[in-house]
Amino acid sequence: MAELYCPCSERHKLWGEFWWVEGKHQWVFFDDLQTSETYAEQVERCPACGRRLERNDLRKTANPAG
Repeated sequence: MAELYCPCSERHKLWGEFWWVEGKHQWVFFDDLQTSETYAEQVERCPACGRRLERNDLRKTANPAG
């Protein structure tokens, strides 16, 4: 499990897990912002900005330099 943040101005907090899905490994993301409507739900897009979530685009820490 990894704590991640969308690079958008809202820096929406997510968590990601690496799962075996349909014969391959892939990242699966969940909303981790307690005040969000989709809190703890699996999401494919950032709940704040709507950007499609791709592991390489997400930040690992809350630090803007991270």
